[in-house]
Amino acid sequence: MKFRFYLALWAGKFIDWLLKLKGETRDDMPGSVIFRICPDFLKYVAKPPIVAAATGTNGKSTVTSLIADGLKSLGYRTAFLDWGPNLRSGHCLLMARSVTLFNHTRVDAVVCEADEGSSPYEMSRLQPTHYIVCNICRDSLRRNGHPLYIRDQIQDAISKCPNTKVILNADDPISGLMEVTKPENVRYFAMEKTTDADISNTVLHDFTICPNCHKKVVYQHRHYLQMGHFTCPGCGLSSPVEDFDGTYFDPEARRLTVKEKDGTEYTVSIDSSSVFNAFNYLSVIAFFRWIGVSVDRLVPLIGSLKVPVSREEVVEVDGIKIHTSMCKGQTGSSASVVMRHLSQIPTRKELVLLVNEEYANPKAHETPSWLWDVDYELLANDRLTRILVGGDMSEDYHYRFLMAGIPEEKIAAVPKDSDMLSHLTFDNVDEIYVLHEVDAVTEAKHYQEAIVQKLKEARHEN
Repeated sequence: MKFRFYLALWAGKFIDWLLKLKGETRDDMPGSVIFRICPDFLKYVAKPPIVAAATGTNGKSTVTSLIADGLKSLGYRTAFLDWGPNLRSGHCLLMARSVTLFNHTRVDAVVCEADEGSSPYEMSRLQPTHYIVCNICRDSLRRNGHPLYIRDQIQDAISKCPNTKVILNADDPISGLMEVTKPENVRYFAMEKTTDADISNTVLHDFTICPNCHKKVVYQHRHYLQMGHFTCPGCGLSSPVEDFDGTYFDPEARRLTVKEKDGTEYTVSIDSSSVFNAFNYLSVIAFFRWIGVSVDRLVPLIGSLKVPVSREEVVEVDGIKIHTSMCKGQTGSSASVVMRHLSQIPTRKELVLLVNEEYANPKAHETPSWLWDVDYELLANDRLTRILVGGDMSEDYHYRFLMAGIPEEKIAAVPKDSDMLSHLTFDNVDEIYVLHEVDAVTEAKHYQEAIVQKLKEARHEN
């Protein structure tokens, strides 16, 4: 095994070096070669003092990016792949880059994003020092099948890492109720009530029945989807007691007040106005506090951390803000969270959707039934001025929007994506959102640039 390990390490490093010479630094092929030669590479590779992994349906890319940036700011030599490879090939490449040719660690910390489904195999070998579970929500049928299946996979991973410190979302009853081998090795984060809006009208709600006695659970408050504090009136099962409580969130000021279990309280600035990202920041705060970062150092550190531009970015032209924001396709949970967030913003807005499937691509296509899991009904208000969508699924979207109560005159569904912007109007608009799929970051940026140019031309003509 020692020979195979070093052969894998040296082969991977050599291929990685060749790719870097060609300017191809975002290719996990070296990791694939490493795994083929030595399937237990992650078990034998040298680990630094901190190995932080984050998993879950939504938020893990943002959380790992924030943690990696924070560690670097604190002076830790940190290994991290910011382009998000979260399977074994990416993990093998990351760990190979973090050690020397003779398997001596070159860094103080490694941060990795972990796919939910493959976590039992990879995490059992990596044995992270810290493991963050952001949430478990309904995802694409092609990706996971059912949230409880993913829960079982992550629970299996936790069970195989008895010494790992686990950070769980107490407001997510699907992931927050998972068992940890040692009680001292778990910390919980949660949020107090963040909205007075009626959450009962959400399409998706995957935790309504107590898993113990099968009585209907009662929520003291809900933020979105199943996220919130619950109690079972039958057996008394309830959300875990949080160690890090977001007691107050001001989305306009982008400030979050945190109260710890021992009574320590402080307020931090965050780079987002969404409750979803407030949760992400809470998990990051829990991590940094657990590795010993003092409040005095934590507050300015959190204030300096930025959500990756691949997730959120905004530019402003003549008083109109043009956003790019990630909105996963093929899954109602992620899109519904985005729609609820947009519905709570009191500005007049146009939406451009780059969340699509290609019927011509049999490997990409799946049933469009997920569109009926998305809370598009939340957009049926006076603050939506127009919604644009193009491509092969434009008619599916068109019909779904009509059924959601969005008026016909506010919908522009066109067969070609490239024709969407010709339907864009800047009349009576405060903000424009380009909502894009995970793999459409570059395309969304191009749309944002095109909208900026179109807006400048329109203003010049007037």
